[in-house]
Order: sequence, then C-alpha cells, then structure tokens
Amino acid sequence: MIQLATSHLFHLLGYLLFYSFFYFSGKSFTLLLTRFFKLNEIPKTILFIKSSFIFPVIGAFAVGNILIITNFFFPLKSPAVAFIFVIWLLPNLKDIRKPDLKITPEKVVSYLVIPSLLLVSLYNTGWHYDSGFYHLNHQNWLRESNLIVGMVNIHWAFGMSSIYEYISSIFWFDKSFKYLHFLNIIFIHFFFISLLDGAKNSKEKAIKYGSIFLLIFSLLDNFGVGGGRNGFIYIQGVGKQDAAVAIIFLIVSRAIFLNLKKNTFTNFDLSVTILLSFFAIQIKLSSITLAIILVYFFAVLIKNRNINFLELLKISTPSLIFSIIWIFKQYLTTGCFVYPVNITCINNFSWYLDGSTETYEAITRNSSYSLPYYDFNFIEWSKYFLSFAINRTVILNFIISIVAISIIFILFAKKQKIKFKFSVEFITFILINFLYLVNYGPTPRYTMGTFLLIVFSFGFLIDDFKFNLKSVSIYLLIIISAGSLVRGNSYSAFLESDYSSGLFDPRNEAIYVEQNNGYLKPDIGDQCWINLQCTMSIHMISIDKSSFFSTAERK
Repeated sequence: MIQLATSHLFHLLGYLLFYSFFYFSGKSFTLLLTRFFKLNEIPKTILFIKSSFIFPVIGAFAVGNILIITNFFFPLKSPAVAFIFVIWLLPNLKDIRKPDLKITPEKVVSYLVIPSLLLVSLYNTGWHYDSGFYHLNHQNWLRESNLIVGMVNIHWAFGMSSIYEYISSIFWFDKSFKYLHFLNIIFIHFFFISLLDGAKNSKEKAIKYGSIFLLIFSLLDNFGVGGGRNGFIYIQGVGKQDAAVAIIFLIVSRAIFLNLKKNTFTNFDLSVTILLSFFAIQIKLSSITLAIILVYFFAVLIKNRNINFLELLKISTPSLIFSIIWIFKQYLTTGCFVYPVNITCINNFSWYLDGSTETYEAITRNSSYSLPYYDFNFIEWSKYFLSFAINRTVILNFIISIVAISIIFILFAKKQKIKFKFSVEFITFILINFLYLVNYGPTPRYTMGTFLLIVFSFGFLIDDFKFNLKSVSIYLLIIISAGSLVRGNSYSAFLESDYSSGLFDPRNEAIYVEQNNGYLKPDIGDQCWINLQCTMSIHMISIDKSSFFSTAERK
C-alpha cells in the first residue's frame, strides 16, 4: 500500500509540474495580450471562467504555436527549444505576487482530488491505434528535423496531424511516454475545474445551471444501454485529441452564445475567443464550424455598432498572425491550404502529385462512414451507421439522458423566457454541426462537443432552481463525475500496481521488413510506431537535403 501511494504521488507531482509549465506559459501569453490591449492587469475572468483556471489551455495554444514557428528553423529536440521557453516564461517574473497559501476545499478538490482521480487512467490506458499508424512517427520527424517541404509524401496521414503533434514531441521524457497522456488530462482537468467554478461561483445563471446539467449528464453517462456511454467526454487512447476539441468547442461556443444573449462583450474576451477557436481548428479540422458562429458573431457586433471593422481587425491581429503561419506551414508540407480538402490544393510545386489529395480526402470520408460515400442516400447510410453497436449505444443513451435532464428541468427549474431570435441562432448552429458531421464523419468521438453544448443549453432557459444546491453537493458531483470518467479496469490495474498494462515503449514494438522503395514497413499491419525509415507509402520517396528546408518527393 505504501508503494502504491508513493508511486501515485510521484505521478501526481510529475503531472503538477507539467500543469505548471502550461499554466505559466498561458499566463505569459495572457500578460502579453493585456499589454496589447493596454490593460493594467489580467482580467479576473476570461470567457466567464476564472482566469487562473483557463491559463493552461491558453498555454497549450501558446506552446504549440511557438513550436510550429521554432520548427521552421530547428528540430524540436534541439536545446534551442528549451532556451526559447525559458525566455518565454520570463514575463511571469514581472507579475510575481504573494501566493495565497490558504487551503480551501475548492483548491483541494481542484488541484489534488481531481488530478489524482484522473491520473489513475495511466494504468490500463494504452495507445490509440492512430498513434502507431502516424502520430508518433510524425512527432519523431518533428524532433529530428526542421520543417520538411512536401512532408505529406513520406506518409499521407502526416498531413492530417495537428498542433497536438508539436506539443507532444517535446515531452518524450521517459520510456512510459506518460506525458503524452498528461496532455489529454490537462484539458479534462480544466473541464472539471471550470464546471466546479461555474456551478459554485459563477454569477451568470447560464454558466451556473449549465454546469450543473453537464455534471448530471456525466453521471448519466455511467448508466443505460450497453452499460452507458451517452456522448459525454471520455479518456481516449493516448495520442487522440477529440476530448480536448470537445472541451474547447464547448467553452468557446457557450461564450459566444452568452454574449449574443446579453449583447455584451469585451475586446479581450473576443480576442481569446478567436484564438481558442483557431486553436480548436489547429487540433482538429472538424472544429471548423466554430468559424461559422464566430463570423456570425462578428456580423452581429458590426450591425449593432458595438464595433467597427477596423477595431475587429485589430482585435483579431494575434489570431491572424498565428493563422497565417499555420496555413503557410500547411501549404509547404502538404501543397494545400486546408488538407485534405482537394479544392484548396492550388500550387505548382514539383513535388506535388496532382489528384493525390483527392484520394486521401475520399479515404478520410469513407473511413468515417460519411453520407456522400452513400451518394446521399440517407436510408442506406442510416442502416450502415446504426449497424455499429457503439453508434446505437451512444445515440440511444444520449436520447435517454436528454429525456431525464428534461424531466429534472420541468420539475425543479424556474424557467426564463428566451428571445425567439436567440433560439433560432442556437438551433441553427446545432443543425450546422450535425450536417457537417453527417457529411464528413459522424463518429461518436466527433460529436462530443455538440452533445455537451446541447446539454449546457438548458442553462440558458433557467432563472433559478426550486432548491439550493449546497457547495458540498457540488463537490460531491465533481468528485463522482471525475472518478467515474476513469474506467474500472484502470482502477483494478492501479490497485494491483500493474502499470505495465498501460502505456508501453513503442520504439521496439514492430518488426520491420524492407520494401521495394528502399523504406521499411511493419511485417504485420500498418503501424510504423517510431521509425523514420518506416512508411506505408509504396511509392519511391527521396528527401533532398541540399537546401535549408529538406524536400520530400515521391514518384
């Protein structure tokens, strides 16, 4: 038992150091942003969340984009990376304040109980299949080389990789690769402390009651058809980032709709909204629907004369700078402005093969059983979609959960009237998300953000509860919710101290055989894991290293 406690304490301390790095990276960025907007200090809340709670998410955005810029010049295992982040963290020295050492139940739950529970998932949570397929090897290329023009020629899936690969690539500290799992935990940890802050402290009724309904939704996730799973976030195999996308999607979209409802905003919050919307897209292209509601929000602000176009342009400047760099990087590595959208692949690069992206676009759609693959025959598509047990389970349980939440709402909530215009805006956005998902990939892990937003929307309809939910009850809900997110087999492995059942060192996982193109491939399956000489491409590939930027070509 002592050994078990010591081991878990070691993981917790490692995580808290990891968390602190992103916390102070986010604080540095926020301090620079306050200077940009000529504010005297950091706002107490950002997007209706206590500023200190959202720093790690802003930090992940900052770290990822710094690494993208750095990789133009250096491999990401270069000592220059460490030097850059030492410089990056210096602004924190100008904002040193006497720490608040008072121990409160909120601090204990937020920074000890929640992460301690979530870290149990280290036991028995393994690699996601795609980590072996392309994520890890892409990270290895980023570590070993600066930007490679035409990198998509080495493996077409490298074009699908996200800003997550850049962040993950600098945390290969030990053979367990646990820090790659910590990256997902950062977002889930933030999600729970934001729910705690919202349910307990928020003065915005929508945030307060929306957070409570999300906690109820999380509890319902543990019951129902097939034992549960209703579309709430879950802990994925290491390397996948859908939970992070869903959480950012919820935080950004609820802030936009609350500002639409109240017709209020601050320039600082608007800037962070744009930045995090872009961050979600950098993580996964399926977040592109955030751009739609964001553009609509801009139009409303300009129409209501809350802001003019030039002011909006100034507020968007930080996001525009990072987005230009990101798109330029995408263009150099894939030949497309948005990969794998074939229509955006307008170039005359000698290394780019015409029509190649169209093939990959079809692969990504077909693998996610999207509607166009069935010639828009909704009936045939539905039969195939519902033939998968996980799809049926999630949809049925989500419907059951919504019915249960609706009953709670009817019985215990004092309703408030919502303007018809706001209802139309919200419903239209939800429909746009479902239409996008049906056309590009309606897998359950892509729907989490939309489902969370639908459940949260009950908060917009409530003026008050007919009973007071005490702090103790909120703490209990948070602890049960965070604890039940971790699978039962992780608790079993944890109690048995069987860490070997979790992540393994993938560097020696595969046995490789030589291909005719001079590269290796795994003898079984298509997972190269970590080997720069391995690719599933059957084409002849050459890498020209004669220039500052190497160029990958295939024939």
